[in-house]
Amino acid sequence: MSDSAGGPLHTLVGARGGVTGWAREIVDGEVVDGAADGALADRDRSSADAVLLVLALHRSADPAGLLADVRHALRPGGTLVVVTPSAAHRTLTDLRWSGALRPVRRGPWRHRSALDRAGWLLAAADFAVLTDERRTFALPLPDAGAARDAVDALPAAGLWPDLEPSARARLAGALAGRAGPGRHLPVPLRRMVARR
Repeated sequence: MSDSAGGPLHTLVGARGGVTGWAREIVDGEVVDGAADGALADRDRSSADAVLLVLALHRSADPAGLLADVRHALRPGGTLVVVTPSAAHRTLTDLRWSGALRPVRRGPWRHRSALDRAGWLLAAADFAVLTDERRTFALPLPDAGAARDAVDALPAAGLWPDLEPSARARLAGALAGRAGPGRHLPVPLRRMVARR
């Protein structure tokens, strides 16, 4: 479960067909990665066609301030794409894993409102939410080692909350028990598209 190019987590998050590709597929023009350090602060006012906040809004120390920076960077009519983890169960696969993933769903997210009420946060920052979609990505869990690696890698990528060590150990054990050839861990995400 390496973050390196070609690893399972990179395939899930950074590859064209993964989360980043899902965020980019609906935008054109000059796209700014709003999660990159200083990317929004260094922008000319109202110059970007689109801003992506991929796994960033719920991790921000100040979500309202981040959205204000996005408004500053976006041209009028510009597009904001926000991708966050989805805390709600949407598919049968999500429900099958709900017992094992309970610590993640109820975990100590930095800003839970940026998950469950992200649309409200966008509306409060004067963005018009155009779409709100959910999609479950699949992370391969071929063996117990991959399951243990996932428990460390997914919080670091912003896909799960950072659990305390004892909860992390219990979760690793639960996932290891479900791991095996052809098994996949569901990673439900939410993509919102909004206009300035």
